[in-house]
Amino acid sequence: MSTEPATARRSLNERRQQLLDAALEVMSERGVAATTTRAITEAAGVPQGMFHYCFDSKRALLHDLLERECESAMAVAWQLDPAGDTFTVGLGKAVQAQLARVRAVPGPYLVLAELTVAARTDPDLLELSRWEHRQYADLVMEQLRRWKLDLPEGELESLAVVILAGIEGLTDAWLTTRDDEASIAAAELFASGIGALVESRQA
Repeated sequence: MSTEPATARRSLNERRQQLLDAALEVMSERGVAATTTRAITEAAGVPQGMFHYCFDSKRALLHDLLERECESAMAVAWQLDPAGDTFTVGLGKAVQAQLARVRAVPGPYLVLAELTVAARTDPDLLELSRWEHRQYADLVMEQLRRWKLDLPEGELESLAVVILAGIEGLTDAWLTTRDDEASIAAAELFASGIGALVESRQA
C-alpha cells in the first residue's frame, strides 16, 4: 500500500483508529501472533514511526483493538424486542442472529477470539478480558430481565453465564468448521434445550 503524502494531517485519535483498522485487516489475514507493527503501518500507508507516535507498544494496540472490537460486537448483540415471543423463540432468534453476523463477516470475530485468548494469558491484558466477559454477561442479563422470567436473581445470573458460554461455543464451532447447516441446527437445539430448562424451573 502506498504511503500517505507528508501533507496529510490527522488528529492523534484519527491516526490511532487508522492503525487499529489496519491491524484488524492484517490480523484477519495473518493472525495476531504473525502481525508485526511494520505490517500494520504498511497496511495503513503510514511511516513506521507513526506507530510509536500513536501507541507505546504492540500490547497497547492490542488492548485498544480488543476493547474497540468488543464494544462494536456488543453494540449489535441482543437487539431484539421480547414482546410477542416466548423465551425459547426469542433466545433462538438471538443466537441465530449472532451466528448470522459472524458468518457474514468472520474476519473481525476471528481476530476478537484470538485477542481474547491472548488476553487471558497476558497479565497486562487479563483485566480487559474480564471486562469483556462482564460486559457480555450484563447484556444477556438485561435481556433476561426484559423477558420477565419468574426466576430468582441468582438463577438468572447462572442462566446468563450458561447462555453466554453457549453462544461463545457455537460461534467458535462455526469459525472452526464453517458448517452453516450444522451451526444452525446446533443453535436450534441449544435454544430449545435452555428454553425447556427455564420452563421447568419457573416458580
